[in-house]
Amino acid sequence: MLKVTASLKKDDSNTEKNANVHPKALQPSAKSLEKIMQFAATYRVEKITNDQFVELFIN
Repeated sequence: MLKVTASLKKDDSNTEKNANVHPKALQPSAKSLEKIMQFAATYRVEKITNDQFVELFIN
C-alpha cells in the first residue's frame, strides 16, 4: 500500500506573492502579442452541423 502525503515544508509557492514580486513574469512580449493578433485576424471556425466544424485560414 502506498501512502501519499503533502509536504509540510513551507516554500514560496504562494501564487499571489509571486505575482506581486514578478508582475510581468507571465506576460507575453509585444512581438508575441503582435504574432498572436495576426493569427487571430486570419483564423476562423465555422460550425456546419451539430458536431462538425470547419477551420479557415484567411490570408
